[in-house]
Amino acid sequence: MEWLFTLTWLLMSNHAFGDIIDFPDYECAKNHYYNPVSLECTPLATGYLEGNGAIFCNATYKYEYTEDNTNDDLEFECSPCSGDDESVSEFGDRCISCPNDLLPSGICNCDYKTNILEDTEVTGDTITLPKCTKCIDGFKPGFYDEYGIPRKCVKCQHSDCQCKFEAGYCFPNSYNQFPIVDIYVRSEVVTNQMSSKLLKENLAGVSDLCEINISKQQNNITACQVLTNLCVLSHSYFTKTPSVPYSACSWLSELTTEQLTPGVEVQHNRPGWVSRVPWLLYRYDMGSSRYRSNTEALEEKIEQFYTFERGLNTSKLDIQVVSYTLDGKTLPISPLTTQLSLCAEPVLTFGTTLSYTCSSSVAKLKVKETLFHELYLQLRGGGLIPIPVLVENNLDNTETGSTETEADIKSWSLTRRFFLVDNQLGVDQVENTPKFVRYAAKISLSVTVIQDTNGNINVPLMRVSYRDVATNEPNDKVETKLEVLYSKSEERLEDDMGIAVGVMSFLGLVYAMVKAVGYRRRNNIVEDCSCRTISCFVLFLCSGLGTLFFWVIAGTSWYYLCIYKGQRAVSVFLPLDDNPFRAVLISCFVLTLISRLYFLFTSTSYDVFFIDWEKPKEHLEKTGHTQDLELGTGKFIPTSTSTKNEETLTSVSIWRTYFLANEWNELHSIRKISPTFQYMAFLFFTEYVGLRYLSTSQPDAFVNTAEVNYVSQYSLILRVGIVFSVMFILWVLQRFYNFLYERFISDQVQMYIDLCSISNISVFILSDNIYGHYIHGRAVHGHADADMAEIVTSLKREEDNLCSRRGLGPDSEQQTFDMVIPILLRTNYNRITLPLTSRDISSHRNPVSETDKQIAAYWHINRLFAAFIDRSLDDIDYTIGDKLFLEKVLDMEIREPPPGKGVLYNDEGQSFEKVLYYGNEWLLFTWDVILIVMLDYSTQNFTFAALGAWFINEVILKKFSEWRCQKNVGDKALIDERFLL
Repeated sequence: MEWLFTLTWLLMSNHAFGDIIDFPDYECAKNHYYNPVSLECTPLATGYLEGNGAIFCNATYKYEYTEDNTNDDLEFECSPCSGDDESVSEFGDRCISCPNDLLPSGICNCDYKTNILEDTEVTGDTITLPKCTKCIDGFKPGFYDEYGIPRKCVKCQHSDCQCKFEAGYCFPNSYNQFPIVDIYVRSEVVTNQMSSKLLKENLAGVSDLCEINISKQQNNITACQVLTNLCVLSHSYFTKTPSVPYSACSWLSELTTEQLTPGVEVQHNRPGWVSRVPWLLYRYDMGSSRYRSNTEALEEKIEQFYTFERGLNTSKLDIQVVSYTLDGKTLPISPLTTQLSLCAEPVLTFGTTLSYTCSSSVAKLKVKETLFHELYLQLRGGGLIPIPVLVENNLDNTETGSTETEADIKSWSLTRRFFLVDNQLGVDQVENTPKFVRYAAKISLSVTVIQDTNGNINVPLMRVSYRDVATNEPNDKVETKLEVLYSKSEERLEDDMGIAVGVMSFLGLVYAMVKAVGYRRRNNIVEDCSCRTISCFVLFLCSGLGTLFFWVIAGTSWYYLCIYKGQRAVSVFLPLDDNPFRAVLISCFVLTLISRLYFLFTSTSYDVFFIDWEKPKEHLEKTGHTQDLELGTGKFIPTSTSTKNEETLTSVSIWRTYFLANEWNELHSIRKISPTFQYMAFLFFTEYVGLRYLSTSQPDAFVNTAEVNYVSQYSLILRVGIVFSVMFILWVLQRFYNFLYERFISDQVQMYIDLCSISNISVFILSDNIYGHYIHGRAVHGHADADMAEIVTSLKREEDNLCSRRGLGPDSEQQTFDMVIPILLRTNYNRITLPLTSRDISSHRNPVSETDKQIAAYWHINRLFAAFIDRSLDDIDYTIGDKLFLEKVLDMEIREPPPGKGVLYNDEGQSFEKVLYYGNEWLLFTWDVILIVMLDYSTQNFTFAALGAWFINEVILKKFSEWRCQKNVGDKALIDERFLL
């Protein structure tokens, strides 16, 4: 019979489908018995007894049968025997006189170790005088009735039976018995289907007895319990197929489906919970027009609130467990401890997540008892609420397995019972040896808090995922995982981050377009879509997105860190699925890495030149080379000069230039903070102070593990929040200290500008083709090659305002500028440097040493830039002005300079810092943070992350950058690298 039903989760509120179960203690009152099906204590009538879940008459009471011919239901009543030495007969239908006296239990006294009690012939005739008969050799007492009286001598299971015998029970010959066939099971570690010994030897008997229990109302609860356990072990084969013609689940399904008709009694007002049958499956009410899907049922509200106030009963998730043995025995109800794991006890403090993994050997699994469990949520006002179970890799009725996923909640098969270890189903019928052991590889208990409530929750959901392991390698290890997870309904981290990423991507695109337009203008690129412009657009996009994504992950992590930790009332939970956060985090790291490498390239490849304003003490006409050097040709034609002229040329010392170039190299990698202090302070606060414990997945805020009983696993979001918070606070404090230090003690950048003025050297920087920065260092005293007394005197005159100001303009202190140079100036510069970067045919006919070329180029460039600043070049000039506000905001020159002229923009700060570490502190800070985050993401260790970041930044990248900068200064400033330290 094909059985199609919908399994629906029924919630336990008074207005829901079912009623709250009033679960009593396992020990019932006198004259009551515990009914493990209805989960309640039931009174016993006089003369009735209970044992192993079955109801029968007292040994001194006989059965009086009445047959209802309309429905074939067999019912009985217990009537007392009249005699003092009388007891009940074998079939309970009459009272007999005992051959000896009565035992206190009311049964006849025989030596039942070797004897059986006979009161009925094998033909069914009554024995007038019952007798105790001793079994002959080779036989032993057997066929024990419910009172423990052996009724027949047996040698084998059923050779002496005059009835159908199965699973220790006799059935009348007229009874239509369940067929005894091989029951095949499947396993992921067994190639072919195998016949299960457990199912073949037990399924037929317990199925028949359970059917009698239901149809004849004989209350043989144990048989239905065993059938339910076999169904759970069978991994939910609910229908018959050619490969699986009979299964425990399909038979249980047919038995319960036949009872699910309108008006049939159900337990606790729960559809699917048939009288006298354990409740295994969730289903909808077949007698009602109301239909409830799994989605609706799982979102039902429990009228009980929870808080994070430790020490109160509102912070405890009280879960009770009812366990069953394989043979149907019900164990006492007990609090949840180790029933969910092989080696761990779950922490049920509300809001505290748990993720625990342990291992066990196959040998231990083979000997562990197979138990079945049902979970209930204990209400503080009394009563229990059943917790549904979702077997994620449940097998369906096809030849292949299917996986339950959240993509289709309506198709979920919610059940009530589960097990940890099954070492019985895999025993092969032929070889009588276990082929595999099935175990719960992952168990996850999920609790969802309802949005906009005072801590109300939905009914918890437990997920179980089973795996099989072969038994041929008993020393192999298997891992099991236990999780307790909390979430809040309607929390959509993926949607929120998707919106944030979308908005930030748009802003990053706008930023990249603006930067690309500015780059095109600063490099005098005529083509609209050149490869160079597109490449830079991509790099600018990476830079913008890296910064914006950094704020997304920083803001998200900081929000959860501030709101989640330390809350008392339930406000927010950490998202169960943090994959969107991980995706943005990894994207941010990749984009920031690209930006960092791009800065490493641009900060060590710009054009720089040191203009020496110093004049020889001799007259200029005495020097050689003047008449034979043509400005802008880039050609050096040696002339014969006198010894006197050569001596005059070397009268201007080059050491000032060397000194300024070395100071520039040192200034290149100086930051506004101390990275080493930043990393060490970060380690101090996270490891020694204990701030790392604020990143645990529990709402408690603590920095000392002695304050709590349990420390949960770390949360990636919270660890990112800790890194960002600590690093940002330390960075802000260092920046504030740097501001005070620069303001009142010493400013290294300003000191370099002052050193340029003392040295009578200006710095000409071209970060782009026609855009750059200028530091005006021309000495107001006219020369810098002087002794100490002369320098001190000059400085004193400057202090007393007895000389002009240091600025470029008249009576101006402005020494730093942004500049857009004329294209002709750049052309002349390129012509001068061309011989240094190319080899032409003429160089072979008139060879000139590379050193001579470098000296000539240096002399020409010095004259070229000095003449430009002095405005002594024809058709090459500049103006001095201020940038518009929009130009400052966009960092882009909007106005076109006058034809043939450049523009020197007054620098309100020190814009040349853009080519140094000093002016890119934010980029370096974001790189520091994201690098620590990624190293910690890989290792879950703040110490390794901080030390690793320090080594990468301070040893590898910094040293490489300093080497590149030194080489770049030597090549571009035409300074012998041997003098650069």
